[in-house]
Amino acid sequence: MRMDKNDTIVAVSTAPGRAALAVVRLSGAQAADLADRIFRGMTKPSDMSDHAVQHGHVVSQRGQVVDEVMLALLRGPRSFTGEDTVEITCHGGDAAAPAIVEVAVLAGARPARPGEFTLRAYLNGRLDLSQAEAVSDVIEAGTWAAARAALERLEGGLSKKIGDIRAGLLDVLAQLEASVDFPEEDLPPPVISEIQEALEQAGKRISQLLESSRTARLLRDGARAVIAGRPNTGKSSLFNLMLREERAIVTEHPGTTRDVLEGFVEVRGVPVRLFDTAGVREPADLIEAAGVERARAKLEQADLVLLVIDGSRPPRGEDKKLLDQTKSLPRIVILNKSDLKPAFTAQKGWVRVSALTGSGLPKLEEAMVAGLTSGHGVEEGGAAAANVRQIEALKRASASLAEAAGGMARKRPYELV
Repeated sequence: MRMDKNDTIVAVSTAPGRAALAVVRLSGAQAADLADRIFRGMTKPSDMSDHAVQHGHVVSQRGQVVDEVMLALLRGPRSFTGEDTVEITCHGGDAAAPAIVEVAVLAGARPARPGEFTLRAYLNGRLDLSQAEAVSDVIEAGTWAAARAALERLEGGLSKKIGDIRAGLLDVLAQLEASVDFPEEDLPPPVISEIQEALEQAGKRISQLLESSRTARLLRDGARAVIAGRPNTGKSSLFNLMLREERAIVTEHPGTTRDVLEGFVEVRGVPVRLFDTAGVREPADLIEAAGVERARAKLEQADLVLLVIDGSRPPRGEDKKLLDQTKSLPRIVILNKSDLKPAFTAQKGWVRVSALTGSGLPKLEEAMVAGLTSGHGVEEGGAAAANVRQIEALKRASASLAEAAGGMARKRPYELV
């Protein structure tokens, strides 16, 4: 299908399925004129005031009523796409909205390609690239914190921070270019110091954006938290507790969990994919050996390891071995069975939990958010890079700034800085 930005396009803008209402959007220079052909109301759409709404009916070419609707006219550039836009609110379900799209196509509109409304908003300067990318992030957000962070990017939170950095660097560039164009007027030492300071500050601000990008990525894509430990420490009970449902089979027999179980949980706004793994020990058979191997593989992929130890018994050899093996990984050590008498003193940062009673779960969730966001909290995820393109662009900018600052320090010619 061709994609001509001069076409007037049409598509259903709401999710498919049963609902009370649906919205059909037309966008393009002929949106209002095209609406005149398919809408019957008190006023022709092309004669309506900007951002006005009226009641009426969509009719087919034969004059048959398709649906009773509310029609809104949004003149460009004060619309999402920056073009003249007509939004038709009709009855929901699988019949009315597609029928209106069909009528609009017969009247001269072209079916929009996926993402084409957002593309036009970008091409018409209504959104920059990071804002355009945030549109799908808002739609696909799995938690309130993820939605709020994506909405902040959509409203220009990241763009503003990048714009502020860019404005400062443009001032530096202007000073350096002036010195190159007029070499007889060398930059005085105070100005050179100001340029070096500006480069360093820009580098620091980009480093801060890169640090907070971990939180933004976790909110966007979800974190991977792996529950690990030796058999019979209560891993599956903790898994069930956090999911608020009985997903994993729990027995008194060691080695009950043979494979990796997965569930989704929201931890204080952070979307988390939670994995329950087989107890790590010397396997009794080939099936258990495969489960233990999968558990070890999951540990290497984890954003956070939840290492479960039975706090009612002294640590065993397997516990000590796992503590050593996971010390370089992001982890929280959980002393389970806090409803029983503790057998030893917890080290700093360890969390006591009872998977049986739920005691200690709020502290565990607090520790998980702190561990996943490096202590920044979910509030840092909005005005930060959230995808690979944005993160790689920041890394390239950081490297270029470091090279420029080094060039100034080594007194390289300004045209090479």
